[in-house]
Amino acid sequence: ALAIAGARDGIWDWDLELDQVHYSPRWLAMLRLRADETNTSPDTWLDRIHEEDRSGFNKALQAHLKGATPHFEFEFRIRSGEGKYVWVMSRGVAVRNAAGRATRIAGSLTDISERKSTEAMLVHEALHDALTGLPNRNLFLDRLDLALKQQRRDSKRKFAVLFVDLDRFKTVNDTLGHAAGDQLLCEIGKRLSMFLRPGDSVARLGGDEFAILLMSISGLGEATLVAERVHDLLAQKFIIAEKEIFATASIGIALSGPKYDSPEDLLRDADLAMYRTKRRRAGSYAVFDNLMHEAAMQRLELETDLRSALSRNELVAYYQPIVALDQLRVVGFEALLRWFHPVRGLIGPE
Repeated sequence: ALAIAGARDGIWDWDLELDQVHYSPRWLAMLRLRADETNTSPDTWLDRIHEEDRSGFNKALQAHLKGATPHFEFEFRIRSGEGKYVWVMSRGVAVRNAAGRATRIAGSLTDISERKSTEAMLVHEALHDALTGLPNRNLFLDRLDLALKQQRRDSKRKFAVLFVDLDRFKTVNDTLGHAAGDQLLCEIGKRLSMFLRPGDSVARLGGDEFAILLMSISGLGEATLVAERVHDLLAQKFIIAEKEIFATASIGIALSGPKYDSPEDLLRDADLAMYRTKRRRAGSYAVFDNLMHEAAMQRLELETDLRSALSRNELVAYYQPIVALDQLRVVGFEALLRWFHPVRGLIGPE
């Protein structure tokens, strides 16, 4: 009895033949129940288990009673006398007769609310951005993966990814400070969250980059309409550090399709489309097409080849004369570098 009191666990003892349960004073106290409010029926316990946990509880209990497990152990939510659900862990061991049939089972009940709260907090931190509270890249990719799986089951389900990159965000940090920049990111996150439909998602991928997942859309037109609405949202002034700030963003759009096998590919293509519009016309949007991917791959190959061009003696200096026309004489030279690629031939500066 002293050991049990020191453990701070509630104790229960269930006579399976009489179908009566003894609940210790600590068991009742943990659930804010009074002895005069309860009886020895198992329903005092079982009826309080959260409906989402009942199936798992019964499965674990029956497995032990049938001898499939060496002991009974299960975590579940149970309704206290105050009407609140508490996370608990119950453990127990059955006593069996000569035939091996369980005639009695006794065990303990432990309050694990604090641990569950800590676990939930750690999971939230692992999947959410610390600054804005929005889902982070990991959670966004997880939701994107789920959308891909749903589309494989039903090809008519269309969705789109919008990659949103703020324009000139560095200017805000440099002029007003990083605290003001952080506040602007939080305000933008709030605006994006408020206008999305139920089922859609917005995430902060890092820095000044956000991503939006649009579920169950009719087609590309709906995605571009949302991109225009995002521009309208950002065009409304922000009050940051007592100053008015107007934000713009470059947006890349990738539409779902059978060619995509992984969420990373979809996000990559939306990113490529974003860079296309940022290079051509910041503050606008672009829709991904296969030519963008081919151009990006060619650029990557070119950059890789350029790193080895010097060691392979592919770079040659040319000297172009500068002529003074009024004097009709050479007054200097420009030293220009030419790249003779072994496959592409002469590659110009552009």
